[in-house]
Amino acid sequence: MQTTPTKSPLMDLNDKALLKLVLEHKPGAFEAFLERYRSLMFSVLYGKGFGFPRDYIEDIYQSLILALSRRDYHRLRSFEGRNNCSVATFLQVVTTRFALDELRKWKRHPRGRGQGGEEERLDLQIEAPSGAGPLSESLGQEELDLFHNLLFALDWKRVSVVLWVFRGIAREKVAETMDTSRANIDALYKRAKDQMTQRFADGAYAKHRRESDPQVLSPRVRELLRPLLVVPTGVLREALLQPASKRRALLGLVLLEYPHFLCSAEEIQRLAEKEPGPEVCVSVLEELSERVLS
Repeated sequence: MQTTPTKSPLMDLNDKALLKLVLEHKPGAFEAFLERYRSLMFSVLYGKGFGFPRDYIEDIYQSLILALSRRDYHRLRSFEGRNNCSVATFLQVVTTRFALDELRKWKRHPRGRGQGGEEERLDLQIEAPSGAGPLSESLGQEELDLFHNLLFALDWKRVSVVLWVFRGIAREKVAETMDTSRANIDALYKRAKDQMTQRFADGAYAKHRRESDPQVLSPRVRELLRPLLVVPTGVLREALLQPASKRRALLGLVLLEYPHFLCSAEEIQRLAEKEPGPEVCVSVLEELSERVLS
């Protein structure tokens, strides 16, 4: 016998009250926020002025969710409600700007990315930015491809250290996750910086444009990612950063932010090493889902 899904009491709140709870990290608030505005955001993305392929719009939507949740809901915190502007109008503007950024990229590279809204520059010295945030937030798309081609050619330990440090995770926590010492983390980070800089100087790096790999984003991986994309970033990272989780923590991060990295099946396999890449991706996401959704 089928049961009717229970409506969340958060859905009865007015728009500003619900947004306030999202910014306060109230459990379930972001999910309720997305449920309320999902149709509005999709109506923007399906707009005639954009002309995205239908099968690409879901990828853009998932990237938009990531963009809204990044840096402690930085974009949502910019809502001020001036001149009687509603939350819906504000979100429509945010979604439109995001879609316009995507359209510019789509015109340059028709297969697209799902990476809207970033104004970026390359820092080949690979200095960690101040504060938490996604890796290399100030890079343009071609430079971002170059950066990630350099990064994901490294040993998984160096990749892991760079990614976690760039997200503002304390190095002691990174050391605990990788089951090593803080001194070793510092050494790995320096070696990664030096190795990437040297490869760039030598021209010894892949120059191809990074694209989504369907072998990585299998139907099962997509199915597992959907409910995780609405979980606050801090909750997901805490669930990933388990003591001695090593490669699994790294793979979880790469999959959760896949539109940013666009790793190939070969790169995923290198990170997974002995375990079959497709199988370990599913296993990592199932384990993460159990921790944060059960």
